[in-house]
Amino acid sequence: MVIGVGNVAVDVARMLARGAAELMPTDIPQEALGVLADSPVREVHMVGRRGPSQARFTTKELRELGSLPDTEVVVDPAELALDPAYEDPSGLPAANRRNVEVMRGWAAGRLEQAAARRIRLRFFLRPVAVLDAAGRVGGVRFERTLPDGRGGVTGSGTYEDIAGQLVLRSVGYRGVPLAGLPFDEGTGTVPHAAGRVLRDGAVSPGEYVAGWIKRGPTGVIGTNRPCAKETALSLLDDAPALLARTVPGDPAAELRAAGAEPVEWPGWLAIERAEAELGRSLGRGSVKIPDWPGLLSAARGTPHGRAD
Repeated sequence: MVIGVGNVAVDVARMLARGAAELMPTDIPQEALGVLADSPVREVHMVGRRGPSQARFTTKELRELGSLPDTEVVVDPAELALDPAYEDPSGLPAANRRNVEVMRGWAAGRLEQAAARRIRLRFFLRPVAVLDAAGRVGGVRFERTLPDGRGGVTGSGTYEDIAGQLVLRSVGYRGVPLAGLPFDEGTGTVPHAAGRVLRDGAVSPGEYVAGWIKRGPTGVIGTNRPCAKETALSLLDDAPALLARTVPGDPAAELRAAGAEPVEWPGWLAIERAEAELGRSLGRGSVKIPDWPGLLSAARGTPHGRAD
């Protein structure tokens, strides 16, 4: 059971519903592949406390749920009908409108097929308790919510129990303050200009941010790439001035003198070679090394070893 209706929730549901045949060609770590390949999961509930028009996934990721082999996506028309914007989504942003159209199509074909796995999209349900089953997760108790007319929901006082043996939280990621760095409580991000950290509105030399702590929890992998590139270009533009403030020379040498051990480009290439070799030893393509010690060992040319 996945609590949340955003892109991360979609990714989690998709991984739980995939079989070994779909996962084998990917670079998923071997240990994770073994666990998922042996998984008895046959039904995944993805649950949101608000309605379909307010779900935060992007349409591309949502549609991919419907393309999983031997997997059916089920949506309850009665839950969709609770959303005031569902019948007439014309006033919604384009992305939300497309999401509604995709879910309307799934709801119209709601005759359940003989698929090996099923993903159920549920709406207007707020988790209130994890149910106990002899010391293990037995499911989740939800309160039915209703739209409050202001974009939020209110409790109805009626409840529904959904059985399940695994509960994963995927709701509302938010940045937290980092010691020594400025922080914007309103946005949950570090103030910046093109990735350069700002202190009292002025650039703080030598401090940079990227990713969600830079811009908030939005986007997909394709969004992170230009975000990281922007920060990296800012750092490269600043490097001559930063080095001139200390001792001109090799930035990597200065990092080592400060006690850090940077991974340079040859180390990055060594990691790629180690992951390719690991994959070959397992009869797969390139396989990700999943931990920092393993990555650093590979970067230094130390054999990572075979992961069984």
